[in-house]
Amino acid sequence: MPDPIDDARQLISSRLVDIDGERERLERALVSLGEGSAPKRRPGRPRRRSALATSASKKSKRRGSRKSKAGKRAPRGQRREELLAAIKATPGARPSDLAKSIGIKSTQVHALIAKAAPTS
Repeated sequence: MPDPIDDARQLISSRLVDIDGERERLERALVSLGEGSAPKRRPGRPRRRSALATSASKKSKRRGSRKSKAGKRAPRGQRREELLAAIKATPGARPSDLAKSIGIKSTQVHALIAKAAPTS
């Protein structure tokens, strides 16, 4: 009765011979193609870095630049208080005038007024 371990050794040995033959054929193919030369890239856009590294670096750069350009955010409720004070100081003023006196955009004044207006 044949030994299973000897059978396994024989199969592995024959497979290694097959693999060596395949390796030799592949090496000859490489030589005929100009051995050692990496496949040349066509002209065009440069390769991108990995997606994770790129997105992480862009996000960190954007955040820092936005804050430095925009300045600090006002504390919660400060703009509403400033708007109410400006309305008391100049009743009947237009939103653009109120925005200039507070130092914000008129769109922000409109949003503050919309939030403060009672809903029915």
